Amino acid sequence: MALQRSKIQQEIQRLSREIEEHNYRYYVLSDPVISDKEYDELMRSLLQLEEDYPDLKQPDSPSQRVGVKIPSQAQAVVHRSRMLSLDNTYSLEELDEWFRRVKKNLPDQEIHFVVELKIDGVSASLTYENGRLVLGATRGDGTTGEDVTHNIKTIRSVPLCLQQTGQNPYPGQLDVRGEVYMRRKDFAFLNQKKKQQGEALFANPRNATSGSLKLLDGTLAAKRRLHFFAHSYGYVPGERQPLTQWEFLSLVKDMGFCVNADSRLCRSFQEVKEFCLKSQEKREALPYEADGVVIKVNSLAQQQQLGTTLKSPRWAIAYKFPASQATTQINKITVQVGRTGVLTPVAELDPVACAGVTISRATLHNFEEIDRLNVNVGDRVLVERAGDVIPKIVKVVASAAGKQTPFPWPKSCPVCRGAVAKDHADQVAVRCINPSCPQQLERRLVHFASRGAMDIRGLGQTVVRQLLELHLVQDVADIYSLAKTDVLRLALFKDKKAENLISAIEDSRKRPLSRLLFGLGINNIGEKAAYSLAQKFHDIDTIMGLTSEDIVEIPEFGEVMAKAVCDFFKQPAVQSLVKKLKQAGCRMKEPRRKQGTRLAGKKFVFTGELPGMARTAAAALVKKAGGDVVSSVSRHIDFVVVGEQPGSKYSQAQRLGISVLSPQQFKEMMHEEST
Repeated sequence: MALQRSKIQQEIQRLSREIEEHNYRYYVLSDPVISDKEYDELMRSLLQLEEDYPDLKQPDSPSQRVGVKIPSQAQAVVHRSRMLSLDNTYSLEELDEWFRRVKKNLPDQEIHFVVELKIDGVSASLTYENGRLVLGATRGDGTTGEDVTHNIKTIRSVPLCLQQTGQNPYPGQLDVRGEVYMRRKDFAFLNQKKKQQGEALFANPRNATSGSLKLLDGTLAAKRRLHFFAHSYGYVPGERQPLTQWEFLSLVKDMGFCVNADSRLCRSFQEVKEFCLKSQEKREALPYEADGVVIKVNSLAQQQQLGTTLKSPRWAIAYKFPASQATTQINKITVQVGRTGVLTPVAELDPVACAGVTISRATLHNFEEIDRLNVNVGDRVLVERAGDVIPKIVKVVASAAGKQTPFPWPKSCPVCRGAVAKDHADQVAVRCINPSCPQQLERRLVHFASRGAMDIRGLGQTVVRQLLELHLVQDVADIYSLAKTDVLRLALFKDKKAENLISAIEDSRKRPLSRLLFGLGINNIGEKAAYSLAQKFHDIDTIMGLTSEDIVEIPEFGEVMAKAVCDFFKQPAVQSLVKKLKQAGCRMKEPRRKQGTRLAGKKFVFTGELPGMARTAAAALVKKAGGDVVSSVSRHIDFVVVGEQPGSKYSQAQRLGISVLSPQQFKEMMHEEST
């Protein structure tokens, strides 16, 4: 019996080590080596053994990550060394002033800096004793925080046991500080679930993270998919401490912590400022919220020499990005009609500075969202800007005086006064059902001429609007009937400009079927789906005769997408339109993807600007060579093409060891494939 228990204990230890190794590879290295199913089988085996032999369960078992319930509110924790807050700067001039103060206090010394993204999350301190996690606490007031160990253990990027190598043995006691955060996609998923359940939504990922850490039920916290970046240490008694911040980041990475891949060692302050500006430009491309950059003097000896104020270190500063949220007043609510007839309410705002730009409009998405927000004209609202998309309303800060109800749902189309309806009772979109609605036609024409579709340079919204006002086009096929004399009737068009537009229209006839399908604007069919559809069936006549059962065989297609294609081509108006496009000389076939070539099936990702080449043109070259273009970096990608001012995809490629191509190398590769 004793021998059997010994073997059981060894098996529990083996499973625990293997599961933690897979956690590290997945959550820290982003390099999983087993499938989710295989991982689940390992965890089930461990849970079964621990259930059968509860006395053999270890306190640091991976099974403890699933979360536990605690009976009362979190206990107060006194930090062994104070968690300081950072002073903020909001301009490069203020950053220069901080640098001058550092130089003044370190005369005649060479100073290097470490820059790290300032993750918009919740600061936490993790305590390890003999390599095992024994405490996780929030920052609190810097001196006293809250014990949230039960929830910290649910974070897969937090090691329950430190990894140890012969060169870097972990200390007997160690406090590691860092940031707990939630990724954008997980935040969106969480709020979607809360919306479905009729619960109040979180305002931003930071609030969601803070609320998740304070949950009494750790099983709920485990579902929130929190992450952790280590950025500093707090307590290492009687041990050899690292000499620099950069060395510290390397050490904790070896111990099993996740360190932000965008951190940099800068040997001049000019490099620091360049990093701040580049990070500000790509902040919205990051998978998490970052509200600035933290700059630290690299040498720990110099840090001690500089010292601290009552609440902040003199050796570190935060450069804050322009605010991505602001409050303002709604002056008017207008309703736009999209190319598929969907009505979208938009708030017209008092202009306000937000994330470095002045915004005056924000989307309200749909009319159910208006009801949820209880928003109307005159309300003061919190607006949020993310990337280059139109900002959105987050919540009402103060209601207008005398407001009784939210903005009413429209009973007719605001443009053509035609009837409006929902496609299905369970959908939120309200649609104008008049196919002759002029604003729908305008949007369809602009989409048809867009870069991802037929790519007709010069045929933008202003030109389309003039063509409609002069009754020169009634559908997308009429574009191909335009003559130079027609184009010369447009404002600001002279001979050369008219010739360029006619030439662009002529060139667009050569676009492959996939681009035409995307340009037609079929509901639920994007650029990639249109390409897959065209590659599967190759010509328009075959596609027009398909059933949903035929289309759903394409791996990327579900029943909704398949039905959308069938319903679209069943319409007599669409069949007439396709006939006109055929007569206009548009291509109705898709070139078959090359098989057996060097690049057949290879996956490419693009990041940054490609000099002298549009992204759509580069993607077309890849597809012609038999490859695929995807949007995100993973270990399954074959090549990442890095242009000017690349985003985080470049650093991800470097971390995963993916082949990186310069624009010139990419062009040479494509040239070789075409010869």
